[in-house]
Amino acid sequence: MTLFAFHAVVVVLGILSMGFQLLASRLLNPHFGSSIVVWAWLISTFLAAFSAGSIIGGSISNLPASARRKAAGIGALVAVATLAVVAVFGRTLLSLIETTFADVSVAIAVSCVGIFFLPVTALSTFGPQCVQYLASRGTPPGKASGVVYGVSTLGNIAGVMLTAFVLIPNLRVSTLLQLWLAVAVISLAILLRLLRAAPAE
Repeated sequence: MTLFAFHAVVVVLGILSMGFQLLASRLLNPHFGSSIVVWAWLISTFLAAFSAGSIIGGSISNLPASARRKAAGIGALVAVATLAVVAVFGRTLLSLIETTFADVSVAIAVSCVGIFFLPVTALSTFGPQCVQYLASRGTPPGKASGVVYGVSTLGNIAGVMLTAFVLIPNLRVSTLLQLWLAVAVISLAILLRLLRAAPAE
């Protein structure tokens, strides 16, 4: 049951990450449209956040158990807080950025990096920690990595399809952002509990 819950949370985090990219595009659209420039900055921001989060998460995974649990808690708080900012103040921030920067490309870059980079980075720190969790329970590191990132990628696919074809056509973006926040709170709370229960090294 514990491993089922673990894999379910990994799938949900994958859904949150890629589904959030589509929600971000809908949030940007009224201000900047959906041109290739918008998508270039949006995709680049998410990829940079995935990279930064993986590096930070890898460092967290190598900390002593007590420090690792504290860092994981901080990462979860950052993820929830920044997702809350997007859900509550996203449109206000975008309006402010749009009127502050005369150059549209600069405004798009500031919007993507300033609003979406931190929550995606914080969520991405948990990938390496999930690998560490499986490894601490006896799964060989290579297999643990393959399982976590394979399962997470399935979540990414589900997130894209579910968000694009079911959620966005039927719900307001503001409602979906609130839903994303609620799901993040629940899934990260479960994951933190699982990570804290991992065997100490």
